[in-house]
Amino acid sequence: MPNTAVANVPEIATPPISPGQAQVSAATLAQQMQGAIQAISPGTTAGIDVVDMRTGDTVADLNSGQQFYTASVVKLLIAIDALKSQNWQPDPGTSGQIQQMLSTSDDDISDNLWVQNGSDDIVNRMIGLIGLGGTTAPGDDGEWGETLTTPRDVVTIYQYIENSVPEPSRDLIMNALRGATATAADGTNQYFGIPDAFPGYTWAVKQGWMDMDASTTLDTTGLVGPSFDPLRYAVVVLSTQPAGTNWTVGGAALTAGVALLHVVMY
Repeated sequence: MPNTAVANVPEIATPPISPGQAQVSAATLAQQMQGAIQAISPGTTAGIDVVDMRTGDTVADLNSGQQFYTASVVKLLIAIDALKSQNWQPDPGTSGQIQQMLSTSDDDISDNLWVQNGSDDIVNRMIGLIGLGGTTAPGDDGEWGETLTTPRDVVTIYQYIENSVPEPSRDLIMNALRGATATAADGTNQYFGIPDAFPGYTWAVKQGWMDMDASTTLDTTGLVGPSFDPLRYAVVVLSTQPAGTNWTVGGAALTAGVALLHVVMY
């Protein structure tokens, strides 16, 4: 069920751009991002990997090899697997399902494709196909959101989509991510993190959110760039937040952290 409790969320201001700050190290910038996240959601552990897709340079890096729950970010793997099973030439029905699953984060479609295509086998096939050294299938094969992955592996997934998925499947995925709706199929605001931190920029995102007994998962992932250099950067911030964290508060925390990337994306 959506986490709908009312919460007071600090207003997030975009930090001023200072070209000199662009020289900050990847580790230092990521530490600053985690600090901004923890200021709003204390007790959060963040995993951060930000990569320049053009040069391959790492822009921010913290806990990039540590596993976090994917929540709905695993829908990227569900989509790639379904498309590959049709030799990258999806029929209209599958195309429509994937577009809706990714753009609105539709869980019902995910459930259907997950069961239809082999549940855990999907993750295991994608680990081999893409080369995901830090990803493991869920312990309960009925809970796709409990797939574990690392920020580094999520960047690798975006690199695979951009560089290895053939057309028209690549266009289908990217158009769905660029068209992510403000409100998800379950009623959640999915514009936290990258979308809220980068108004006016081009972005293509897959977000994730999930409550468990011991923790709350909130993830913001995707490609983003200024209008003159669209989708240049892969941005992945996965987080384990304290159990019961309100999603509005947790999302605002990720937005505050991601907003610090303005110092390098201008």
